[in-house]
Amino acid sequence: MIPMAQYKSSRAEAEHTATLLRAALMRAGIPEDAARVRALVTGKGRANVEVGALPISSAVKLLNALSLALPDDTDGGPALPAEAFG
Repeated sequence: MIPMAQYKSSRAEAEHTATLLRAALMRAGIPEDAARVRALVTGKGRANVEVGALPISSAVKLLNALSLALPDDTDGGPALPAEAFG
């Protein structure tokens, strides 16, 4: 069992980070209820933030906000530049 002070500190860190993540998702156009972000503390006292399943439309918004939009791979070939293959 972890000490209460460690739990409270980890919980505060997880809550703060979850709040920041919720705000970032909202700026990306993802409704707060769609992301299901919650703060967690593990049994070993580590702070975590859980992000639940996203509807496809929200996942696409998140990808676009991260500048990781799905590649336009119309020919089914590799998405790497030709230099990567020697």
